[in-house]
Order: sequence, then structure tokens, then C-alpha cells
Amino acid sequence: MTASCSPDLHIHVKGVPFHLHKEVLAKRSAKVSILLERNEIDELRYILRDLEAEPATFELIAGFCYGDEVKFSSDNIVSVLCVAYYLGMNEEHSSDNLLSKASKFLETRVLPCWNETVNALRSGDKSLDKLADVGLVDLFFDSLIGKASYDPRILGEPIKNGEETNDYRPNPRRRLFTIDWKSEDLITVPLRLYEPLMIRAMKSRSIPIEYIVSSSFKYAKKWVFDGEESISGQRRKAIEAVERLLPHQRGLVSCEFLFESLKHSIWLEASSQCRNGFEIRISKQLDLAKPTDLKILSRGYGEKGESFEDIELVKTVVKSFYGNYTSEDTEDVSHFLRVAKLLEEFLFLAACEDSLKLEAFVELAEITVATSQGVLRYSDGIYKAIDVFLKSHRYLTESEKMEACKVLDCKKLSQEGCERAAKNQRLPLRIVVQVLFVSQLQIRDTVAKEIKGIEETEEQEEEIGVSSDEDEMEKMSNKLLGLEIENHECVVHRWKKTKKKSSVWREVKRKFGCLTSSSSSSADACTCDVKRKKKKKFHHPYK
Repeated sequence: MTASCSPDLHIHVKGVPFHLHKEVLAKRSAKVSILLERNEIDELRYILRDLEAEPATFELIAGFCYGDEVKFSSDNIVSVLCVAYYLGMNEEHSSDNLLSKASKFLETRVLPCWNETVNALRSGDKSLDKLADVGLVDLFFDSLIGKASYDPRILGEPIKNGEETNDYRPNPRRRLFTIDWKSEDLITVPLRLYEPLMIRAMKSRSIPIEYIVSSSFKYAKKWVFDGEESISGQRRKAIEAVERLLPHQRGLVSCEFLFESLKHSIWLEASSQCRNGFEIRISKQLDLAKPTDLKILSRGYGEKGESFEDIELVKTVVKSFYGNYTSEDTEDVSHFLRVAKLLEEFLFLAACEDSLKLEAFVELAEITVATSQGVLRYSDGIYKAIDVFLKSHRYLTESEKMEACKVLDCKKLSQEGCERAAKNQRLPLRIVVQVLFVSQLQIRDTVAKEIKGIEETEEQEEEIGVSSDEDEMEKMSNKLLGLEIENHECVVHRWKKTKKKSSVWREVKRKFGCLTSSSSSSADACTCDVKRKKKKKFHHPYK
């Protein structure tokens, strides 16, 4: 930056001095020109103190004032636009202005490309507030939503939740671009821009909700789950924002994500609205969860991340699940059956851990027994969990073993379960005696049922034999009766046919005048005599 005369203006940008010429800046900037006219030199020296402009950005702008070519990029375009707009470097002040050049670069080189748009939005975060009235933020949001609506896979693949999901397959005619390059992830955008962007995307209804959920999950994973070095307050704001973005529909959000989010919302002391939101979503789809998902709720934090520290949260979630169902919804027990099996499997998983205390095991076992009432026929799952717990806690005394076994209902053990329990040396002797007694009762009931079944079979066979003879006799009688009826009908039919023919013949003869009503009887007699005579006349000699 050189000029014929020495610089007469000194501007400081974040402590970095710039020595410039007043007339050069006034020619390009309307704001500088006005301040010079007012002779406000002190104000001019710190003209950028209200902006979050970097010295490198102002150096580009100063170079443009001196005729240098500005090298725009997605990293500096928002900052350059902000400073140029603030200084009034527009077309009204100069035909060769910086604002027009920067706007053209944004329109032709940044907004058409996903990566450049995301990078510009992320880099210009601090400068966008100064351009709120211009609508630049809306321009970025619309550009990103438009690209994601054509191919939402750019937000991330949907998360499976144990159920079949329909993967989105964009129409090749509508697709503007193909993802054959590594795209900039939207989760790198600051939270204050990411949340309103996702909210606008949901309101547009042009992007399937599964992909918005996927993006929210990745955001939570980066800034909450894996962001241990981040400030606690920032992580708390992030988890609260994620909760507001998640839908309430059953099955759209994976259970693992919901359980992890609920646990972190408690650790980070998020708002009660945030915690309740996760609990409600979990209660709607608890039957879709896996035992490892429940383990997330009961584990500790930090170094105790793999230990079972909290059973209360599991109780809260189970209670909330049953609270969602009214008496009208209890006709379909499939949900309750899956939850009962889920808790049995989780109890078995927890019993394998050395860190699980006796009190916590008994409390969890009582919850499991309560959920299986009227749903599961056998208590073999409870027995297996008790057996594993005794195996992993060999230091328990006899009284403590009895405490662990008090939730076991021996009467509900299957025959196979009784056989295993009777041979189990880890069980207390009193429990083994109860199992043997139940086993004897089962054997007695089985034998009684078999004897009763044999007797019923014999009675049925006898009844079948008698009834078969009676049926055979009845069939024969019906057959004979049918033959008699058929023979009688044939005789009657022949008689009617003969009678009908003679009457018709008489009617014909009467019409021809050969027969009168008075001579009908004599005519019949004559006819009979003629027939007799004819028979005698034509009698064959060999007969």
C-alpha cells in the first residue's frame, strides 16, 4: 500500500495499527467520507470497534481501496460483506464497490456448493448478527435446506431402532448433485445457528424427519457425549437444544440415543423440561429397547461408567411406561410381554457385574417380578439371574443368599427349571427343599393328567364304537326305506302315465266326432272286444 504522500489516517483493529490515506478510504467508503466531512477523526480511528472484524479482513478491504485485487474465499466472505456493508462500500457511493463484488462471489461461488456454504456459515458466525437486517442468515438457511431436500443423505444416514426403516432414495431427475466427496458436516455449525436451521428444516417438511434426527444425534454425540473437554454450560445448552429438536413419534429416535441423552441431561443438570421430554419419549417405546440400553441408565459417571450405581432411574422409566397405558390399552399384552422379557434379560446382565450390590439386585428383581405378573408363565428367568448373581458374589453369607432368593417363586418354575435348581449347590438349602417339593407336585400332577387322559381316551373309543354300530344300522334302514319309496313312486308314475294317455286319446276322438259323452263307456267296451278278436285272429301258431 503506497501513495505519493505520507499516510494521514491511523486506524486500529484489535490492537493492530493501519496507516492509510483519508482520501483513498473516503473514495470507497460512504461512512469514512461522512466522518471526514464532520471532522470526526477520533471516531474514524476506531471505526471498526463495534465489529468483530479481524485485522486480516480489514487488510483485504484496505487493499481494495488502494486498487489491489481481493481474494475472496468461503472463510472470509461473510466478514468482508459485514465490514463492506458497515462502511457503506456500496453502489450508491461508488460504481466500483466492494459490496457488489463480494455479493457476486457469494452468489456464484459459495451458495451453489454445500461445503462452501457450511464453511462460510461457520466462519462468519460472529459477523452475521450485523447483517441480520439484510437477510443473509435466511439466505444461507434456504440454500442448505434446498440442497438437503434433494438428497437428505447429506445430513447422515437414519439410525436403526430394531425395526425396519424405509431408506430414502432420491429421484435421480431431482438430484442436483451426488455425494461422491467428503461433505462438510452441518454439526460443525455453532449451536445458535444449528438449532434455528434445523427448526426451519422441520417446518419446511421437505426433508424426511429421520434425517433430521440423524443430524441431531451426531450433534449430541460431538458436543455432548464426546465433548468432555467442553464447558459444562455449553454441553447443557446443547442437550437442551437437541431435546427440542427430537420428534415425539414412537420409533423415530433410537432407544440407545434416548437413554444416553437422558443420562447426560441428569449429569449436566439440564432443565426439568429437558429431562421429562426424554423420559416421555422413552416410555413410549420402552418395549423396543435392549438390555444394554437400560444399562446406560444404571451406570455411573466418569471412572464408574461401567458400574451399576443407580436403579432409581430404571424404576422411573418403567413406571412411566406403565403410566402411559389405560385400562382400554391393556387388551394387547404384547408390549407388556416384551418389557417383562427385557427386564429379565437386564436383570441377568446386571447380576453378572461384581459392582452390583445385594440391595440393588433385590430391588431390581422385585421390579422384574412385578412386570412379569400375569404376563410370563414361568419364573425361570428370575432363577437364572439369581444363579448368576450368586456365582459372581461368592462372598455372600447364607442369610444374604436367602435375601437374594426371596423374590423367586418356586411354584412358577418349569419342570426343566426345577431339575436345574434341585442340583444347584449355590442355592440355600431351604430353597432347594422348596424346589424339590414343587418338583414332586409337578410329577404328581403330570401322572394324574396322563391317567385321566388315558381314561378319557378309552371312554371316547367305547362311545365311538357304539355310535358307529348304531350309525350303520340307521344307514341300512334309510337305504331300505329309500328303495321302497323309489319303487312306490315308479308304480304311481306308471299308473298316472297310462291314465293320462287314455284320457288324451278320448279327447282326440271326441274332437274328431268319433266319441260322444253318452257313448264313451260303450265305445270303450267295443274297443276292448275288437282288440280281443284281433288278438285271436293274429295268433302265431308257434306260440
